[in-house]
Amino acid sequence: MTLLCFPYLVLCGWTELANSTSTSGGPRARSDSKASVIAEEGPNYSRLLLLLHGFSGSSDYFDRNFDELAKNHWVVAWDMRGHGRSGLVKARKGASEEESEQDNDGKENDEKKENGETSYKGGYHVARLATDLHNLLTFLKTSRLGFSPQSLPQPPLEVIGVGCSIGAAILWTYIELFTDSDFFSGFIFVDQAPLQDRSLFDSWDSTKAHKGCYDEATMLGAQQAWNLPPEDRHATHLGLVDECLGYRHKPLPTDKIDEKERKKDEEFFTGISAQCPSGEWLAKLIADHTRYDHREACEGISKPVLVMGGKRSGCFSLEGMEEVVKRAKKGGNEKAETSWYESGHWLFWEEAERFNGEVLDFAKRCWSE
Repeated sequence: MTLLCFPYLVLCGWTELANSTSTSGGPRARSDSKASVIAEEGPNYSRLLLLLHGFSGSSDYFDRNFDELAKNHWVVAWDMRGHGRSGLVKARKGASEEESEQDNDGKENDEKKENGETSYKGGYHVARLATDLHNLLTFLKTSRLGFSPQSLPQPPLEVIGVGCSIGAAILWTYIELFTDSDFFSGFIFVDQAPLQDRSLFDSWDSTKAHKGCYDEATMLGAQQAWNLPPEDRHATHLGLVDECLGYRHKPLPTDKIDEKERKKDEEFFTGISAQCPSGEWLAKLIADHTRYDHREACEGISKPVLVMGGKRSGCFSLEGMEEVVKRAKKGGNEKAETSWYESGHWLFWEEAERFNGEVLDFAKRCWSE
């Protein structure tokens, strides 16, 4: 695979490839379930549910979703560049680009910055992550053919992209760079507005922009929080949890979350953020992410669209997320709809059963046509 850093993959319903492919730390098979079949003769690796996690997350975000989604489908999630167990390109002081090393295990090398963290170079742009996605899909398209009997038909790869938070932004950027005509059958965008910053254009104010990171000052504050030394960054990770779990951001008397579960969720998500190789790299990525205006890109989506949003999200308003559907329809796409949840930004975690059911129903509608 032609990537600057090799991604950590989670492959469900594709045990053969998972057991035979070597990347950094993985990939791994998360389920023994079977993919759907071609002509009842063998596994169908032509239809893929692709899960994209959010900022500072990893494929582990979907631990409550893999098994159900993979019962009859091929499911892939990947740790994006600079996240989880995927690496970054290390930068040596005074070294040329050719001498820079590639970090595929997320571990620090001997050369430290003043804050005790390895220095990394490049890749902190949403467009770079979208290009990684294109390379990944090309790899999956060609690799799957080696595990089906040659006597079986080989239909084109059809993908339902499920992008959560920055994962949605990566899909919009992919559409802008490569269009949606090559791999995709439909898109699910989870709790992400198409522009985080407030804007002079098209009345994009506090009612639609990100609730906490929406201009130069708030972006710089976010960068400072993520650029702290690793040992001081726990409060940043904890703040993300408070923002993204609905029962913490906007608690209700009806929430049935005891202290044990609350603590378990906290440790799970802060632990994932702590896996990221570099806080500095994430700080650079967030600057690019928050300024990126995807509204016009949404007008170019020709495939079915489902926007999911949490009513208790600490990140975006429903009005901001609804702009995706409005823009898709403005571009002539009438197969665009919304689904609002009672939880927060990580609705796939808080309302996993509903999320899983809606993803499967959406996929069925897309692939039945």
